[in-house]
Amino acid sequence: MRTAAGQDFLEFCAATSDVSKVIECFIDAIGVFGFTASAGGAWAGAGGSRSYRFYFNDWPKDWFESYMAKGYMEIDPMILEARRRMTPFLWTEMGDARTFTVEGAAVIAAGKAYGWGEVMGIPIHGPSSYQGLVSVAALKPVTMNAVERAMIRSMALAVHDKAYEAVGFGFSNRSPILLTPREADCMRWVAAGKTDAEIAIILGIASATVHYHIENVKKKAGTRSRSEAVALLVLAGTV
Repeated sequence: MRTAAGQDFLEFCAATSDVSKVIECFIDAIGVFGFTASAGGAWAGAGGSRSYRFYFNDWPKDWFESYMAKGYMEIDPMILEARRRMTPFLWTEMGDARTFTVEGAAVIAAGKAYGWGEVMGIPIHGPSSYQGLVSVAALKPVTMNAVERAMIRSMALAVHDKAYEAVGFGFSNRSPILLTPREADCMRWVAAGKTDAEIAIILGIASATVHYHIENVKKKAGTRSRSEAVALLVLAGTV
């Protein structure tokens, strides 16, 4: 029943362009696995300069408001673990996690006090320091076999990719970086590792012109380096 629900979701996701409907279907499908809440988002950068893009969140309102008010997002072991892991993991498997700090333990304790029985994190890693996480949670313990865990991972990747590819979808803590067509062309090649001279040859313009456009993008993004600008553009889905 669980794998069938997962397969139905994947087929719906592949056939549907409406991101909101895909997310609704995802929420329904994970319910068959025993999960009653979920969230998905991504980030780039570090510390105070970190930028976020939230795709969806249906955590209970009281829990989410408390979580944000107490600054748990910066110390949550689930998020910290997602940065260093490639495969899905469970709350109950994190007893020896390297990121399980004293502060992080407070987040787990608060979650248990609220009543969460299990949380599963599905890390997502992309180009230019792009890091994402889809998490699903339940108020009761959840058991899954290897096939079911793999299905949840496939579902999470599918809903993430659908939301990510919809440029402008979701909520970000940064204003959109609006590029001219030429700036976008230049930054796509910067993201591919090309130099000003190489981009100039590809686009048929002067190297100085390429440099000018890239510097404009850095100003718009408020970054000091090209790599930082690319990371923000990748997060936004514009390059």
